[in-house]
Amino acid sequence: MRAVPHLCEFYTGICLKTEEKSRKNLSQGKKNLNQVKKNLSQGKKNLSQVNKNLSQGKKNLSQVNKNLSQGKKNLSQVKKNLSG
Repeated sequence: MRAVPHLCEFYTGICLKTEEKSRKNLSQGKKNLNQVKKNLSQGKKNLSQVNKNLSQGKKNLSQVNKNLSQGKKNLSQVKKNLSG
């Protein structure tokens, strides 16, 4: 037995309101947690797509550089042909 009684021992409405608020807060917290989990899952999917796009962009850049190098060789050959 407690030496000091709880307020709700004298005023039962206080405990009921407090418990009701606690249940609502818990319910809202669970909803928020579920939303955070959904957002995290979507964020992971988005990150995966960004990484795929980055990989493809690197491949494209590599191809552009190869084409540029080949274009320079071709230009050099054209200049030789014109001068000679």
